[in-house]
Amino acid sequence: MHGTVAEIWRYPVKSMAGERLESCLVAETGLEGDRRWALVDGQANRAGKPLTIRETELL
Repeated sequence: MHGTVAEIWRYPVKSMAGERLESCLVAETGLEGDRRWALVDGQANRAGKPLTIRETELL
């Protein structure tokens, strides 16, 4: 099977805007820098859980 890559997108911060790449490095774990960061909730009942756009519209 053969295919063509039309675009490559990386999302450095989970649930936030992505960026189109001209080229990238691919490791065993995926694209370099993809979802490397996340914003986490500081409320006591959710401490450490990642914020998502579905739960936090202000993202």
